[in-house]
Amino acid sequence: MEMIPELDSSQELKVYFFPELYLQRRIWILNILRKEGITRVLDVGCGEGELLGVLSQPAPWLPPPPPTVLPPVEPTTPDAPIPPTPVYNDEIPNLHIKEIHGLDISSTDLEFAVKAVAPPREEPDAIDSPGIRSYHRGVQRWEELVAKVWKGGLEVINEEFVDMECIVSTEVIEHLPPEIFQAYAPMLLGVYHPQYFLVTTPSYTFNARFTSPDAPKSARNGFLDPTGRTDRIFRHSDHKFEWTREEFETWCDETAAEWGYDVERTTIGRATDVDPWGRDDALGGASSVAVFRRRSDTDSKVREEKGRRIIRELSLSGEPHQPLAVYQHGANPASMKPKSLAEIAACVKVKMEEFREAFMRVEDVWFESEIACMCGGWIELLLRAAEESPDLNLKRDVDGVVKTHSNMWSIELIGGVADPSHLWPAEGDTSTEFIPPDWTPGEGPYEGWEESDADGSTGIEGDVSSGPSDEEMEEDLGKGGGNWPAWKASVQDADEEVKSNWDVQGVWGAATVESSWSLPSDIPHSARTSTAGWDGDESDDTTS
Repeated sequence: MEMIPELDSSQELKVYFFPELYLQRRIWILNILRKEGITRVLDVGCGEGELLGVLSQPAPWLPPPPPTVLPPVEPTTPDAPIPPTPVYNDEIPNLHIKEIHGLDISSTDLEFAVKAVAPPREEPDAIDSPGIRSYHRGVQRWEELVAKVWKGGLEVINEEFVDMECIVSTEVIEHLPPEIFQAYAPMLLGVYHPQYFLVTTPSYTFNARFTSPDAPKSARNGFLDPTGRTDRIFRHSDHKFEWTREEFETWCDETAAEWGYDVERTTIGRATDVDPWGRDDALGGASSVAVFRRRSDTDSKVREEKGRRIIRELSLSGEPHQPLAVYQHGANPASMKPKSLAEIAACVKVKMEEFREAFMRVEDVWFESEIACMCGGWIELLLRAAEESPDLNLKRDVDGVVKTHSNMWSIELIGGVADPSHLWPAEGDTSTEFIPPDWTPGEGPYEGWEESDADGSTGIEGDVSSGPSDEEMEEDLGKGGGNWPAWKASVQDADEEVKSNWDVQGVWGAATVESSWSLPSDIPHSARTSTAGWDGDESDDTTS
């Protein structure tokens, strides 16, 4: 029988998440967006725009081209195990977002959201030299994106949100005042009637994980239900409620039935440590999550009219939504305008010869901007060009083992011999080929050295400083009336303070954050969360 360690029941338990809880919620959302191929998203209660910032990042390449651009090629034999030019099957599918909207009521948070979706600054084109590879490339965007950030309340209708493909509501519903909560489902699932609706909220059931089963109520750090409806202790001072798993499931089922949706619900966010009392399965995860999918047996116009009628009857007042930012992220001019396969292959051959590489991963070749532009943003054209070129070979195997996922594929330069750049010239070789590319005559570390400098000790061998010793400093400062010991002690104290605060994150609820040095050795630093069980998010004011 496993022994339960002796714990002080009057103290909260330390609970850690990895990845952190807010990241687990974001991963859950992104996985659904990828799976469903969603391109238009509204983030209700977007806060500082963490999700919007992720969604505004461009995909590295376009979806596979149509047959009119890249006609399919029949296998050479009926039994050919690998058809020519398979789709570049990403292990994690890319998102191809075309439109994003963010809505929140906090002006302070929205300032960050506006920055999160702003187009990146244009970088000057790198001046490439033959054989010199640039390891920093600007972002290539192959698809246009419209990003809008709005300030306003949930209770006000925004006509641009009607028939949105997907609406996301992350840790928002528990913050809504009762009168606004009444408009939540009618507005989002009725007036806007998205094809997909994703919602997350804290699970009150999980809160038991922060104390032992016999702990007194006083052991729980947090916030008493501000509405007075219950005696529950919440994770955040602004929460108007926290639902148990059963309460959340009931709300999901009733709401889905009323508005014509199918719903799947679960929990995410398990603690990294096993509960000493074996409650993990019963308590589930720290966040309750659900995905609503619109059914086709109900007319969306009926949903919309019903939602508008309820909103009118609620008679909620509010200012029209104010657009704080409208950004148009333009696509690369070369997008969907590829060159011929022969031209693409010739460019790849030239690049590999310049780099003195006999083999290069497909993605390394792709991120040479010139090649990606010649392909018009379609990486499949690069694969086909390598297949058909007499100078190149598309390798789908590693050491003879065929790789299913194409991120392991490489391109071979037929007849090429890998010749990595020489860092140092051979003895007696004075070729200008070995002059550093950033060398300027008379400047830099290559100048000013005399042979006589090599005589004797440098004075710094085995030390971290070429300055005088501590004893010498004490003596010198003592002669001049200085206070070396006190100054040295103050520097050491400051250094210790920096170390002790290196991993300190935001404090949530009434918890006290410990230094990272007290974490269990098997828990990554990023697994830290507060003992109050709040999610370790980047801001405590990211929702309404």
